[in-house]
Amino acid sequence: MMGWIETVCAQGIRRPGYPADVWAEGFIKDRFEEFGLRDVRLEPVELPRWEPKTWSLEVDGERFDCFPLPHSKAGAVEGTLGHDIALETVTLNSWPQSFVRERLALRTIDPENEFDTLQQTLPFGRQLQAVMEPSIEAGAQAFVGVFDAPWDSCDYYVPYDGIERPIPGVWVSKSTGAKLKSGQHAKIVVDSTRENVTCHNVVGTLPGDSDEYVIVGSHHDGPWVSAVEDASGIALVLAQAKYWAAQESRPHNMIFIVQAGHMVHGAGCRAFIDAHRELMDEVVLEVHLEHTARESHGENGKLVAGDGPETAWWFVMRNDDLIDAVESALHAERITRSFILPPDVFGEWPTTDGGFYHTVGVPLVNFLAAPMYLFDSQDTVDKIHEPSLEPVTGAAIRIIEWTRGRTAKGLRGS
Repeated sequence: MMGWIETVCAQGIRRPGYPADVWAEGFIKDRFEEFGLRDVRLEPVELPRWEPKTWSLEVDGERFDCFPLPHSKAGAVEGTLGHDIALETVTLNSWPQSFVRERLALRTIDPENEFDTLQQTLPFGRQLQAVMEPSIEAGAQAFVGVFDAPWDSCDYYVPYDGIERPIPGVWVSKSTGAKLKSGQHAKIVVDSTRENVTCHNVVGTLPGDSDEYVIVGSHHDGPWVSAVEDASGIALVLAQAKYWAAQESRPHNMIFIVQAGHMVHGAGCRAFIDAHRELMDEVVLEVHLEHTARESHGENGKLVAGDGPETAWWFVMRNDDLIDAVESALHAERITRSFILPPDVFGEWPTTDGGFYHTVGVPLVNFLAAPMYLFDSQDTVDKIHEPSLEPVTGAAIRIIEWTRGRTAKGLRGS
């Protein structure tokens, strides 16, 4: 699995429609065929491809490092910070794991009681994706966002909903933000392109012992080289495909899908569901596998990888038998630092691609970690928590095997 991750990351930035993303589609298709999956195919997904060409920020004659906000408008704006050009700080949220355990989780897997003291910094501020909206509504002509994180960076790929914003915007680091003040004269220049392109979901199947289906999925794009987001997901799905292709018996028919366009509001997942609506009622379980992440911390402005795994979130449909099965699988594989959460714990917005299956009634198990660097260029191969790859794979296998003899109708409780 690490070999697959390293190979994918070596291709470069994997934003939707970029050459490295197109390469990943072919790589995954080749592996599916190598493992012996059937009906291996590329299903088209139309989505907007955004590419920044050049960008700059000048304040009172001094140039500062910056990075454009994805899908913000191209153009040049000159004016006053805090008036013509909004100056806003986005601070990453942080919460004690005891809060998640006591207020949000259905179950907790924490045999060493680490959640009594662990604090997690999330990859979002309180604004989530809507970082520019208040400034736009206030009439700003451009936006400067200060990325307030435990390390110094301006490479924050948010928002990633694929919505075109009507003003230019750039991120600056926390250290740069400390030098900027309302009333200073600033000039933002962003040259970028946005065009509709065709990307692809990579799909393969295996026959099983029932006429219904288990879907195993993830996505192949990411904001940067993005080892955790989501070369790790690619590897986890490939591991499932390789394992189940070698088995003589499978509980149900199986669909393996690595989707396009996660970084444009789950375009590939939504396209697959829309194209296969008639299939959704026959899905016993969708197992979504993402983000095998290593915990990290900020140190002297740098992001330093730690030894342990980032806390894992296992979003599981509210079904006591399924929740019991997930908990049992995690204990059997000795997976720790995990919460079992309901899919809609954070509101209507699906937590990730798997959430879209939940919204159409498909039973869901979605493995996900949310390290603070998830949308930053620091998401490199050293951030993979390699010791977690095999246990997460084993847990997914156990959960899928648990579905043997169960039906889509039965899991839905109707």
